[in-house]
Amino acid sequence: MTEQRTLIQKLTGLLRKARVPRFLHHFGPRKFTTWQHLKCVFLKERLKLDWRGLVELLPYFGIKKVPHFTTLIKFAKRMPAWLWTALLQWSSAVETCLVGAIDATGLSRTAASLYYVKRIDRETLLQRYVKLSLLVDVQRRRVLAARLRAKPVHDVRDIIYLTTHSKVLPETNLLDKGYDSQKVHAYFRNQGVYSIIPVRKRCKRGQYRKEMRDHFDHSQYWQRNLAETVISSIKRKYGSHLKSKYIRSQRSETYARLILHNISQAYAWLIARLFHQSL
Repeated sequence: MTEQRTLIQKLTGLLRKARVPRFLHHFGPRKFTTWQHLKCVFLKERLKLDWRGLVELLPYFGIKKVPHFTTLIKFAKRMPAWLWTALLQWSSAVETCLVGAIDATGLSRTAASLYYVKRIDRETLLQRYVKLSLLVDVQRRRVLAARLRAKPVHDVRDIIYLTTHSKVLPETNLLDKGYDSQKVHAYFRNQGVYSIIPVRKRCKRGQYRKEMRDHFDHSQYWQRNLAETVISSIKRKYGSHLKSKYIRSQRSETYARLILHNISQAYAWLIARLFHQSL
């Protein structure tokens, strides 16, 4: 319980730095602030509960006024994307980034077990997922930017969104072979940074692609695996499926998990730094 109360204190500091507005709505009764609702959303993801189970435990965390679970559901659906992006940027707490990596993964929309899917002969349930693209700081293992899509699209389409919605732009960007394109290399060069992407077979066109083919830095490219490590860590801690039905609520679930991961990594990085200094 002490650990969870400490988490609430960290979230309070994050909301204060991000200057979250007190109320999101302009009309209607104002019984609960945005801070109170956001803390409930974060606690739900941290404790891996549903909304009904969360409401029963809120009094144990010092929350006297407990909102109805339907109020929290409506708030999670009403939370704007720009506010989640701002919270994610502040949670990263990164001023400069030397090496970054971009990768994508999928989150299941259903929590049905493989045994259940097999018994009902519905293999299509396994294909119901949303796509999540991430820009990760390789050194600190924090998420700098994210984008959630209701339907899968090509990975290249999320590069501009991730780089423009990140607080900092890494000096060197690592991407897998699926992002191999002359336009992608040219985009990063126009931003004043570098990109390392392995080329596909039979590479014959593109100046930057030929440079990758002839002078590929394998030692630095292998750091891209840390982006997959971050994705694996988030799924192991908070689950690989989403409980919400609509994409706006799913976005609230996903961003809450990413922000909680950044907060935990920020303190882990500080402890590791103090440990190395004491040796």
